[in-house]
Amino acid sequence: MTHIHLEEKNSDLVKTVEFLVPFTKTIVELLSSATIKEWALVKELKMLHMDKVAFSDGTINTTSTIKNFSVSIMYVGIRNFILTIRGIDEYDGFCIIVTNKGIVVNDNSSESPKELAKDLKQSFLDNYKSPYLITDTFLQFRNEEV
Repeated sequence: MTHIHLEEKNSDLVKTVEFLVPFTKTIVELLSSATIKEWALVKELKMLHMDKVAFSDGTINTTSTIKNFSVSIMYVGIRNFILTIRGIDEYDGFCIIVTNKGIVVNDNSSESPKELAKDLKQSFLDNYKSPYLITDTFLQFRNEEV
C-alpha cells in the first residue's frame, strides 16, 4: 500500500469515526430518554436523516442507509429499544448493536468482513466514551439538506 493511499485511508477512517461516535451517542440518548414523546422522537430521528420512520401502536421502526451504514431502530417504548448500525461497502463486517441493556461492537459480522471493519471497531471503541465531543463532521451531517 502506498504512503498516499494509507494516509487517505486513515483520513477517511478519522472522518467516519468523527461522524459515527456522536451519531450513535445522539441516537442512544434519544432512545434512552424517559421523558421524550414518540412524536418528538420521530421528529429527532428525521433530523438525523432517517426519513422512513414508521410509528404504530407505540412502536417505532426505521431502517435507513446513512453514509456507509445501514441503521435500524426498533423502539417499543421508553428505554426499550434495539439500535443496529451495520457497515456497508468498505466497512462491511462492522456492526454495533445497542439495547437498553448495553452495547456490542463487532468487526466480523459478515461472511467476508473488510479490512477496515477491524480498524473502525478499534477507533470507535477508543472514542466512544463519555463525555464525547460533537464534531464538525457530525454537525455538517446534521445540517445537510435531505
